[in-house]
Amino acid sequence: MNPYNNSTEITNLSYKDISFETNIANLIKFIILLIFQLLSICCSLFLFFHLITKPKLRRSLRNHTIITLVIISFFQTISDLPLTLEYLRIGQASSSVFCLLWNFFALSNYAVGVWVMTWASLERHFLIFHPGLMNTTRGKIFFHYIPLFISLFIPWMYYIVMIFFYPCTNTFYLSALFCGWCCYAYNDALVMFNWLTYGVLPVCLITILNLWLIIRVVLQKRHVQQQINWRQHRRMTVQLLSVSCLYIFFDEPAVIIGIIRLGVPTFAVDIQILYLYYIVYFLPLLVPFVCLANFRELWNKNRVQVNPLMPLTRTHTVRRTGIVKPTTCVAQTSKV
Repeated sequence: MNPYNNSTEITNLSYKDISFETNIANLIKFIILLIFQLLSICCSLFLFFHLITKPKLRRSLRNHTIITLVIISFFQTISDLPLTLEYLRIGQASSSVFCLLWNFFALSNYAVGVWVMTWASLERHFLIFHPGLMNTTRGKIFFHYIPLFISLFIPWMYYIVMIFFYPCTNTFYLSALFCGWCCYAYNDALVMFNWLTYGVLPVCLITILNLWLIIRVVLQKRHVQQQINWRQHRRMTVQLLSVSCLYIFFDEPAVIIGIIRLGVPTFAVDIQILYLYYIVYFLPLLVPFVCLANFRELWNKNRVQVNPLMPLTRTHTVRRTGIVKPTTCVAQTSKV
């Protein structure tokens, strides 16, 4: 969502006269995004209900960043995406206020999400390999809550300043995607800073930290197999990797195109405007489903693990079938 477009490209690359979009293409995008939006909202509400009614689930430190990502994705789904859907429905933005809010929600929500995901990737190393760091209240504050707070609020504050208080005059093109961006985008140094800080750097860190986590888990398991709860750590690793893969899959193409455009300014402009800006919305739309699949507490509520080589006890029989069968009880068998 943070493309690399310098001021010359913004002026010349058809922001004033977008010819790429067609009514049929906009209608197809509108229908697909609307369907996924409704499904994603339902999934998020389902998750919120269980998080409210199951304190143990929300109190676990390893779930905090994942829950935060669900909240960010939900907020993006009900704030930024409706503005994009309205643009696709009528073919243009309705006002300058619409453009300001559209730019703010699109850029800030993306930046917050990608940096929370970056912190989650680093924090998972602490939780698995250095759990003692967060055993105390001070450790939780310094190594958990403060970094999460910074990842959340610094990008929002930055874009509040850039979009609403930057000393320049906005000239919006209501028929252009994102109204042609805000006026700060004509400052090439700021554009480069935004692209590196909220595009290239976090995506690269997410990729590197997750690859490093896989390598560390495999190597550590070979050396200290009996000293670490590998079943729990495998679950924590899979939980992180499943969400981070979404960010890598949907964000890396824009980063790669941006790097290529440093040398070839017009590379894949039509692809970016027609597809990439909209495909990125599937990231927040799919996050709730991936997180739901990783909360095994919601799926294992009524499951009971029984050793098939051992006879069933009275407790096992009642919990699995709800019917007491005296012939299957060990205690009664022994009396006979």
